[in-house]
Amino acid sequence: MTNIFAADFESTTNADDCRVWSWGICPVAENPVRENVTLGTTIESFIKWCENEEFIIYFHNLKFDGTFIIYWLLTNGWKWSKELSPRRFSSVISKDSKYYSLSLCWDNGAILTFKDSFKKLPMSVDRIAKSFNLPMSKGWIDYEADRPVGYIPTKEECDYQANDVMIIAAALYLQLQQGMNALTVGADSLNEFKNIMGRDNFTRTFPVLDEHTDNCIRKAYRGGWCLPAKRFQREIVGPVKVYDYNSLYPSMMYDSTLPHGIPIPFVGVPNPTKVYPLWISSATITAKLKKDHLPCIQIKNHSVFIQTEYLEEIDEPTTISFTSVDWELWNEQYDIEVYSWDGGYYFKGGRDFFKVYIDKWMQVKMASTGGLREIAKLHLNSLYGKFATNPDVTSRHPEIVDDRVKLVMNENEKRNSVYTAMGCFITAYARATTVRAAQENYDTFAYADTDSLHLVTDKEPNLRIHPSELNAWKHEYDADYALFWRPKAYIERRVEKGESVYETHIAGLPKAVTQDVRFCDMYEGATFKGKKVPRNVAGGVVLSEVEFCFRT
Repeated sequence: MTNIFAADFESTTNADDCRVWSWGICPVAENPVRENVTLGTTIESFIKWCENEEFIIYFHNLKFDGTFIIYWLLTNGWKWSKELSPRRFSSVISKDSKYYSLSLCWDNGAILTFKDSFKKLPMSVDRIAKSFNLPMSKGWIDYEADRPVGYIPTKEECDYQANDVMIIAAALYLQLQQGMNALTVGADSLNEFKNIMGRDNFTRTFPVLDEHTDNCIRKAYRGGWCLPAKRFQREIVGPVKVYDYNSLYPSMMYDSTLPHGIPIPFVGVPNPTKVYPLWISSATITAKLKKDHLPCIQIKNHSVFIQTEYLEEIDEPTTISFTSVDWELWNEQYDIEVYSWDGGYYFKGGRDFFKVYIDKWMQVKMASTGGLREIAKLHLNSLYGKFATNPDVTSRHPEIVDDRVKLVMNENEKRNSVYTAMGCFITAYARATTVRAAQENYDTFAYADTDSLHLVTDKEPNLRIHPSELNAWKHEYDADYALFWRPKAYIERRVEKGESVYETHIAGLPKAVTQDVRFCDMYEGATFKGKKVPRNVAGGVVLSEVEFCFRT
């Protein structure tokens, strides 16, 4: 790994003087040492350090750091191009502006590639250091301090810079040693699964489907279930018991009946068989929630319905796509009238596709600590989503517009899908598991988010509880008081060692801000300072503080 590095930029926060004031780079190694970290103070010296080298360099936020590199390239005679040649660079930047890699070709023909380590290690640098049990930890510096041109970083700032890159270098080393060489951890997990299953067997079991079939199936793909119970919402309640499902998606993958093979299209009402027990269909329905039942139908991309809301009633005939697993759950929760069945696809059902894969990584997880345990968790939780990867890979490329980097859309581009139906059914089973658990504890249910339940009780709930086994709920903690305001916004207080500990989650607000939020701060129209958003300017990017307004 002599040509693989972890790097990081520190930059000014002044939009009128946006530049790199410190950079650090460290070879990816098992035990990175301070002596092997190179530090510098300008983007020019960083480019000079890289010049004519054929390196792979990881940044933990390539969209941020890479914008400084792109601005320098485009203002110093370089051109963006799909094909690499001397003084040309290419990029992998998605339609929604996610940065995956940048590659540039030096005058000597050497190719330098920048990649995003966050796509491999989707967590903060601080959490990486802790979860990988690394000897170094992330420090702190004053980001807002004045650092004029020619500023010499202090020893504390140099140590901070060095620690950041050593943390990423050590974690990447362990991943790469495990053969995780893809651009993302999801792709790493899919490669690992194909190797275990056998690539020919994978192709036979999960064949590539045509674009039309995949588009029809994809309409039934949904995420997790997140719901505050109305009767407890926006009131301080307690005591509260909190439970998390142990590896929810791997549990569903382990022994559920899951789709495989070429689907068979059908018209009208689904009529499954033993060979084809699963189906995805579209129907036009109305629905009304049963008394004392929890809503779980959500309709996205519709002009009438709020796409984040779980509906208690659909009073006008509405067309919706769903899996057979969803249909069974919906009929438990709602009285449904069907106006028309619009056909769909039957699927063969099978089990144990993922058993060997999950057994392997569950064993690693339970037997390991630090980095290996974290890698096992990543493999267990990252695979299912790859099956539903969007085949639309239309990308963007950078240009300089008004003296700042702007991303311009490229021509539409498609790739083969993986096997979207698998993602549809795994997530459907997961939603059904959480909804049914909440329904079984209806009288105490206060809040759920994908794989968690929050119950207003001091008694053991009607759940299978175990600290680590699949298909069981783990008791996380007890809270004295809680306030569930809306989906993705709640606060809980518990006492540990005689001191109050607050669990506060507000989607869109960084943890550095939410850690100071208390019950009295959570109300309609409350405003919070401390949220920062990136803004491209001349030279690169600045983080500008914006006011966050708390809304229903």
